[in-house]
Amino acid sequence: MSRVRDKLNDLLRRNKKRTDTMLVGLVCLAFSCALMVLRIPFLDRIDSGIYDVFLRSMAGGEPSPIPVLVDIDERSINELGQWPWPRYRMAELLIALGEYGVASMGVDILMTEPDRTSPALWMEQLKEDFGVEPDIQGLPEELMNNDDYLASIIAQLPVVMSAQLVSIEEVGRAPDSKPKPLTINQRRAPGAGRLEEYLANDTGILMPVPSIAEASTAIALMNAEGDSDGVFRRVPLFAAWNGTAIASLALATLAVGAGENGVVVYVSMDGPVAVDLAGIEIPVSHGGTMPVAFRGGGGTYPVYSAVDVLRGAVSEDALAGRIAFIGSTSTGLKDLRPTPFDGAYPGLELHAAAVDTILSGRFIRTPIWSMGYIMILILATGTISMILFSVASPRTAIPAGAIMAACVWFGSRYLMVSEGYFVTPLYALITIFLEAFVSFSLRFLFEESEKRVLRRAFSNYVAPEVVGKIMETGGVASLEGQQRDISVLFTDLRGFTSLTEKMPPKQVVAMLGSYFTPMTSIVRNSMGTLDKFVGDALMAFWNAPTDVPDHPYRAVRSLLDMHIALGELNVKLEPEFGMRLMMGGGIHTGAAHVGNMGTSELMDYTAIGDTVNTASRLEGMCSKYGVGVVISKDTADLCGGKIALKPLDLVRVKGRTAGIPIFTVRTFEEAESEKEEMRLWEEAFSLYIGGDFVSSGKICSSLARDHPEEKLYRIFAERTEMMAGQISENWDGVFIYESK
Repeated sequence: MSRVRDKLNDLLRRNKKRTDTMLVGLVCLAFSCALMVLRIPFLDRIDSGIYDVFLRSMAGGEPSPIPVLVDIDERSINELGQWPWPRYRMAELLIALGEYGVASMGVDILMTEPDRTSPALWMEQLKEDFGVEPDIQGLPEELMNNDDYLASIIAQLPVVMSAQLVSIEEVGRAPDSKPKPLTINQRRAPGAGRLEEYLANDTGILMPVPSIAEASTAIALMNAEGDSDGVFRRVPLFAAWNGTAIASLALATLAVGAGENGVVVYVSMDGPVAVDLAGIEIPVSHGGTMPVAFRGGGGTYPVYSAVDVLRGAVSEDALAGRIAFIGSTSTGLKDLRPTPFDGAYPGLELHAAAVDTILSGRFIRTPIWSMGYIMILILATGTISMILFSVASPRTAIPAGAIMAACVWFGSRYLMVSEGYFVTPLYALITIFLEAFVSFSLRFLFEESEKRVLRRAFSNYVAPEVVGKIMETGGVASLEGQQRDISVLFTDLRGFTSLTEKMPPKQVVAMLGSYFTPMTSIVRNSMGTLDKFVGDALMAFWNAPTDVPDHPYRAVRSLLDMHIALGELNVKLEPEFGMRLMMGGGIHTGAAHVGNMGTSELMDYTAIGDTVNTASRLEGMCSKYGVGVVISKDTADLCGGKIALKPLDLVRVKGRTAGIPIFTVRTFEEAESEKEEMRLWEEAFSLYIGGDFVSSGKICSSLARDHPEEKLYRIFAERTEMMAGQISENWDGVFIYESK
């Protein structure tokens, strides 16, 4: 009953730990949901970084051939004069583009002040400043005012001029003219407000001079703002000025180029959701913005130098039917903006990228169902993670968690790259990592707490190997008594008592310390369990409390290594103590009862049973046969030919009724060099077992003469001489030892 009760208590303790871990996991789940709702700026920046990674996965592909850039670059300024150019030159540029057959032109240049190079204007200035009235002969009237001349040209072409929304404080005055925006038709859902109510709304606006504004096909906004981290990922398709919705330069230029007088905007209760332009449905997010599906960094779209356009050096096919955005990338005038692909992306090219996004249909949407989807994803991954990291071992849980995180990541990536939906994986990933961190931290704390208790409870009375097993399993189940097949080793120093009887105790202790240190290291390094020391004797066993593969061979190999280590130790001991140590060891493999033995006050983890007793008896045989190693046939058979065996005898030791074949161990090198000796001995031993003592004795006597150092041959020479003529029908080859 006590054993059942202990198991039940252990189960309840483990379940309580798991329950506590899961409760904390639920808190983590709620925390992740709160993070998603609160939209912490730091996490928003990480989210933007994830968006950028996915966006870069969409890079490349053939851009739309429709948008092109006409650049007033360094070469144009060097060859045609400093900036700003006289507006008659801008007019000539527009005329050249019109002759090339450009479908529409978007001028990304503000012209808020009159052209001071206009003859009429500087004539008035000279008269006012110096009282001089210059007389200009031969100049056509239309060229007397550059602004009027530019306006007359603009009126004949599909030109969209730029305006810029600012605060009224920045303007300092009301605009000289009213905006002439693209026509915007609204389709509002029931309960939805007017489009302007959902847009960014400024009170000030920078407009072109009145004549130019009036002549243009439309006035559009060149405004664009980066996200909170300053990176430009989207463009506003609309903004509002004094309650009037005005289209962006990209949208208006595209509409004019498509021959449309306006666009249709669909407005829901949450704001604008889509724009219909010539049958193309453009999804927009709250605030009327559209994510730009950049194909790469700057230089993605065709760029033509303004001077080449003016001189007709551009092929007609390059511009005919195109939408041209006119601006400058000249040093000092360059409008550079950071994007996910480029830290210095030309602002002029941003309009082309927006048009390309619309014409190619590479829209990136943040769907209205994304919040619900993310919440479901958090709950699903959080629940699985909570159970997984609370129950499974780290070896299983960590790879499984990594696979789940990868599925979330690549699933979200697929949605954006293939379907055009950005649904952030951030909060699901946070949930997985948070659940893993908290669960493993709690499990570590629980286990460390248990380990401290167990270490205090057991370290004083069990071997360090057993303490290690307790720490690994987190309980005492492995220490309960159980029947196991083990290999048991006993070693003993020959004549140690007589060698040390005249030595002071302190010196004896020092010698034993020098001896036991390498011996115990050998046992531990071979996955053995050190059981006990009894004087100069050592007991160890293999395959308990943990499973040890090939444990019979490991035990034999350890004993051989002990003899090698003892030989090296004697080199140091002989000069220091004036003696050499000799060791014998016995090994037997079989079933034994292994576990905690003793009383409630004092316990010991050990092995008991006939296997242990037999191993102890075999160790005692070493001195009888003059060898350092004696192993049983059970151990020898399980070594699988990994060692060279030399038969010693068939004996019946004290406490056993059956005979035990015993062997000593030779290295393969020794066995090869002693091949003839081994052959003769095996023949003699076979004759002895068969009862032919006379023939066996002759061979043993010969071996004893040739190898006087081998005690084994002398023993059998004397034994066969004594037993010659005494063969009985009951002879089974077993020699009986009555003493230990």
